[in-house]
Amino acid sequence: MKNGTGQEQNVALQFSSNFNYGLQNGQGIPDPKRKGQDVAWVGQTHANGMAVIEIFAGKGSKVAPTLNGQANNNVCVSSLQLTIKPGKEVGVLHLHGTAPSLDAGVQLVNAIKEKDLLKSVPKEIRKLLVNVATSQSFVTEVEVLRGDLLDVVELKTGDQFKGTLKEKGFALDTFYGPVELPVDKVVGLMNTGKFRPRQLVITSDGQIFGGNLKKQTVDLQLSSGQVTQIPLQQVARVGYRKRDNEPEEWTFDKPIVLMRSGERVGVKMPTSPIEAVTRYGKVSLKPETVAAVVLQSEDNGVHEFHLTDGSKFAGLLLADQLDMVLEAPGTSGAPQQVKFPTSAISRIQLAGKVAEQDDATPTVDLTNDDTLVGTLEGKLELATAFDTISVNATEIKSLTHLPDSAADVSVTLWDGTSLSGQVQGPALKVSLSSGGSMQVPLGMVVKYEQPQPQPSNQMIDKIREVIADLNADDWKKRDRAQATLVGMGPVASGVLKKMRESQPPEAQQRIDAVLKELEKQKTAGAAAAVPGPGAAVNGEVMIEN
Repeated sequence: MKNGTGQEQNVALQFSSNFNYGLQNGQGIPDPKRKGQDVAWVGQTHANGMAVIEIFAGKGSKVAPTLNGQANNNVCVSSLQLTIKPGKEVGVLHLHGTAPSLDAGVQLVNAIKEKDLLKSVPKEIRKLLVNVATSQSFVTEVEVLRGDLLDVVELKTGDQFKGTLKEKGFALDTFYGPVELPVDKVVGLMNTGKFRPRQLVITSDGQIFGGNLKKQTVDLQLSSGQVTQIPLQQVARVGYRKRDNEPEEWTFDKPIVLMRSGERVGVKMPTSPIEAVTRYGKVSLKPETVAAVVLQSEDNGVHEFHLTDGSKFAGLLLADQLDMVLEAPGTSGAPQQVKFPTSAISRIQLAGKVAEQDDATPTVDLTNDDTLVGTLEGKLELATAFDTISVNATEIKSLTHLPDSAADVSVTLWDGTSLSGQVQGPALKVSLSSGGSMQVPLGMVVKYEQPQPQPSNQMIDKIREVIADLNADDWKKRDRAQATLVGMGPVASGVLKKMRESQPPEAQQRIDAVLKELEKQKTAGAAAAVPGPGAAVNGEVMIEN
């Protein structure tokens, strides 16, 4: 599919597969690399139990299908949402198959390796596929050259020499410093650039280093035993034969720096704080709490910070360059120090993994689409219509701005108390779950939600007293204490979780039972909040047709 217009186009692509036989049952096959999305569907038919297989995406694909295969039907429908940039062309992969049974079909899908399936597909088509992760086959627009039994050197003329490469290592001059790469880590090399070529060196774990090789020849021993020195300026691509210990796929789950020029460089976790200027002031972030920093974004003119706790906010890195240590030592075994210009970086990934948010995650949503994961701290002085009330921020369950007012807010406390008024002061202190705090301008806060607010000090003392009775000698007293904690409701959950580890085994078991019961209460309360047929809502009755 080619977009011949000058505008970006969104395309809804639908597949409808008719199997002639009715379906007994079916199931989607989850993507092992991307949680929450399926890559295929397997259905068992009435044709002697035979199963049909429909594959709509490769494992790890950013383009995920929406699947719909129903029992007592003979059709499976899937849709893909594609975005095609002006003048660009894309392709999609769709595979059909059969298997003796449903289980056999599931096993077949899970065992498939896309790189083996695509071997016979021309590279011009392979690089267009948007629902298959082809990052291991291509660097920029050029396919990585690999040999099966021998190493390969491809010239710019198209000629290929096969044999055994005799290089001892690769030394590069890059714009971020000299880099040495041991030969056992290198899988390929290519020349890029028309007027002043430079070399890209690809490693077995997917790193890409760009620069100028110090050695200007590639030494290759031919099958005849003769060693020839091929001038680097005549080389298009170099590929080593595949090694037994190579990973099947590149996984980038470690600190890595992606450059605007295409390099992908593994680094060690920095030891110095990451400093940035934000709308909330200057922040100093521990590197291990930073999932990623995006310096080249289509949606934002500034840098985007993503923390491991799920927070995301805009800002600017303070440093003009980042001093880092490469993950791999040089050929001598010594650490390699480099300096990355901030202006040349596209993205920095440090911790990588972001914590998944759930119903217990406290969040602050802001007017500029920033989200901070953490809790309000300190005291709020709330000027109501009749008095100024002091509120402990940790006891707040929710805080929202009232319509058409930058200063008026509505606050709900841990015990259900709700009050409205003006917060005295220009900012709220947010303590981030990943560590550190920010002063957030009050006018930027859209909504704050803390599903598990802290009870008042008096209530906490009461809960602790009851927890102490879980250790009583009298089993009746222990039972009463457990029932009392259940009766306190979900507000006791936070204190129970904090105190659990310090309790003896039986008390821990009772606390677990209380928490399980409180979770049921919470679920039942959420269900009760949804009006059913015939329920009165704001004085009106909802009637189900």
